[in-house]
Amino acid sequence: MRIGIVGCGLNSGYHINFAKDYPGLQIVGVVDKDVQKANQCAAEYGIKKTYPSIKEFVDEQRPDAIHIVTPPQTHYSLAKEALELKCHVLVEKPIALNVQEARELFDLAEAYGVKLCTMHNHFFDPCMAEAHTLIQEGKTGEIINIESYYGLNTRIDAFRKYPAPNVLPWIYSLPGGIFHDFMPHPLYVMLPYLGKLQDIQVMEKSFGELPQNISDELRILIKGHLAFGVLTFSFAAKPHLQFVRIYGTKMAIKVNFDTMTTTCHPVSHLPKAAQKATHNLSESWQLFSNTVSNVWNFGRGKLRPYQGMKVLIHRFYDAINGKGEIPVSKDDVLMVVETMDKIWNQVKNKSLSGFDPIIPEEKAQPKKARPRILVTGATGFLGMRLVELLTQRGYRVRALARKLSNIEKLKKLQAEIFFGDVASVDSLKPAFEGVDMVVHAAADTEGREEDSELSTIQGTKNVIDLCQHYKIKRLVYISSCSVYGVADYKKNQVVTEEFSLERFPEKRGHYSNAKFKAEESITEAIKKGQPITVLRPGTIFGPGGEIFTPMMGFSFGSKVFGIIGMGKFVLPLVYIDNLVEAIITTIEKQESVGKIFNVVDSDNVSKKMYVKLLLKKLYPKSHCIYIPFWFLYLAVFFQELLTSALGRKPFLTRYRLVSSQKNIFYDSSRIINELNWAPLYTTKDALNMVLDYEHSKRTLV
Repeated sequence: MRIGIVGCGLNSGYHINFAKDYPGLQIVGVVDKDVQKANQCAAEYGIKKTYPSIKEFVDEQRPDAIHIVTPPQTHYSLAKEALELKCHVLVEKPIALNVQEARELFDLAEAYGVKLCTMHNHFFDPCMAEAHTLIQEGKTGEIINIESYYGLNTRIDAFRKYPAPNVLPWIYSLPGGIFHDFMPHPLYVMLPYLGKLQDIQVMEKSFGELPQNISDELRILIKGHLAFGVLTFSFAAKPHLQFVRIYGTKMAIKVNFDTMTTTCHPVSHLPKAAQKATHNLSESWQLFSNTVSNVWNFGRGKLRPYQGMKVLIHRFYDAINGKGEIPVSKDDVLMVVETMDKIWNQVKNKSLSGFDPIIPEEKAQPKKARPRILVTGATGFLGMRLVELLTQRGYRVRALARKLSNIEKLKKLQAEIFFGDVASVDSLKPAFEGVDMVVHAAADTEGREEDSELSTIQGTKNVIDLCQHYKIKRLVYISSCSVYGVADYKKNQVVTEEFSLERFPEKRGHYSNAKFKAEESITEAIKKGQPITVLRPGTIFGPGGEIFTPMMGFSFGSKVFGIIGMGKFVLPLVYIDNLVEAIITTIEKQESVGKIFNVVDSDNVSKKMYVKLLLKKLYPKSHCIYIPFWFLYLAVFFQELLTSALGRKPFLTRYRLVSSQKNIFYDSSRIINELNWAPLYTTKDALNMVLDYEHSKRTLV
C-alpha cells in the first residue's frame, strides 16, 4: 500500500510512525504548502519526496490512501480534492466544520468508490475497547446514563503561540471557537450508546482562563432515545482530567484515558456495610492489575501513547485491503458533527470580539497635561504595575497588549488599550500616533529561540524605528543585568555600568542572548542621537511575581526547594515598585537621556536570608536543601558529556551555571547620584508585602 501525508504539523508524526508499523506500507510523499516545513518533516522521518499540493502528489505517486492532518478549516476542501482523485482518505477530527460538509464528503466517497474515515482515536484506546466489549456482551445491562469529562490545559502552544506576529492561532477562528477542535473526543465515546438525539441543553461560564473572558466551561445535557448523556468540557478546572463513566442497570464502568485504566463495579448482593469494603478492595485491585499490565505492555512495545490512533489507522488500512469494515462508520461520524452543530448554536460566548482600541472616558486634564506614555509589554508583571502607577500619578497612559493577553486589569486602570505586537510594525503604528514617550518593557521571557528573535530582538528594532519616525521625545528601554559578562568577573566584584558585557551571549541561553542583541540595537540608536535611556534591572520581585526563581535553584512544588550553593550568594533583587520609581524618574529627568543605569536594591539579601524572610514563612512545612556548588557543577559536567554523546542539547551548561551563581554586586550608584533616585521600600519591607499578598490570596480561596 502506498500512502501520503498531507500536513506536517503537530500530529503528523504520530500518523507517520503508526503508518510505518503497518506491514508492506510505503509513505511515498508528504504534502504541505509550507515547503520548508514539508522538507523538515520528510528529512526527520526518512520520506523521499515532498509536494506543495495534493494534485501534484497524486499525479506523480498514484497513492492508494491519503491522511489529512491539517487544521479543521481545511479538512473539507483537501478531503474533497483527494476523494475526487479517487484516493481513500483518513481525515483528522473533526471531519468537517459542519454536518452539511461531512455529508458531501461521504457522498463523494460513495460516488468514487473509495473509503472515508475520521480520527476518533480514543474510542480505540485499549481502556475504552474493554468497556465497549463489556457493553456489547450485555454485562452492563441497559445503559442509563453516560458521563463524559474532558479537561484541557490552555497553557499550550495551540492556544497561546502566535503563528506569526499579531496573527491569532487558527483554533480561535473555528465555528465552535477553541472548543471545536477538541469536542469530538468527549462526544464520540458517549454518543454511540445514547441512541438518536432527542434534546440537547448547553450551559456555559467563564472563569477567566481565556482571553476576553470567553467561556472556558461547558456543561451539556443530551437526551437520546436510549440513554442520557452529560458532557463536561473544562479548561478551568485542574488537574485536567479525561474520563468517561458508564452507568447501566447491572454495572458501572469508569474509563480513565489519562491512566489508560478501566474499572467496573457490577451490582453486588452483599449487605451495604460489606459493599463499602469490597468496592474499595475491588477498585484497588483493578487499578493495580491495570497498571501492572500497562507497564508490561509498554515495556514490550505493545502499548504506546495514542495507542488508539494506531489501532484505528491499521483497521482503516485493513478495510482498504478488504479485511474488515471502516473503523468509524458514516453514521457515527455524522452523529458527532451534527451534535456539535447543535452545541455551537447554543454557545454564545465562544469567539473573540475584536481588537479596536479601548479608550476610557477622558477625565478633565489640568492646563498643562502630562505626557502621553506608551508602555509595551503592558500585560506583563512589570508593565501592568507601571501602567497602574503612571495612571495614579496623572500620566496619560497607552498600554500595548497582544491579542491573547488578559486585559481585564488594564480596563480598570483608566489607560488606553491598543492591540498589537512589537514584532509587527504595522500593528504598532496606531499605538505610536500621538504619543510623547515610550517605555519599552516587552520581551520574550519563555526563552525560546524563535520567540526571542521576534519579540525581543526584532521587536526592539521596530520600536526604535517607530520612535524615530514619530519623533518620540524619550524612549526608556528595560534591559537586564544578564547582558553583563559575569563569567569574566572576579568573585565579590562590584559591577558598574562601565563593566564589560557578555563575550559569549549565545552561551547564556536564548533570553540573555536576545536581551544582549536588543541592547546592541539600542546603543547604536543612542550613538545616532536618539533620546533613549537604558535601565538594567536585577531580578524583579513583588506581589504576584515569581517566588522561587531559577537563580535560587530547583523546586518540587512547594514541598521541597533545592537551593544552589550554601546560601551566601547575594541575590540581585529589585522590588517592582522601586523599579517603577526608577522608570518614572528617568521619564521626568532630561539628564537621563543617552545613559545606562543599573537598578538593583542595595540591601544585599542572601539566599539564606530570602529563605528565612519569605520562603519558610510562606511554606513553613517545606524542606530547603542547600546543594554545594561544586556538586552541581560536577553533575552538569557529566550531563553535558551524556547529552553530547546522545547528540542532544544539554539542559544546563557549566557556563550558564557559573554566570548565574558567581557572587557579585551590582552598583546602582549612578542612578542614585545623577537622578536622585531612591528605592521606595527596603527589601525586607518588600518581602513582607509579598508575604502579605500571598497570604491574602490563600484567605480569599
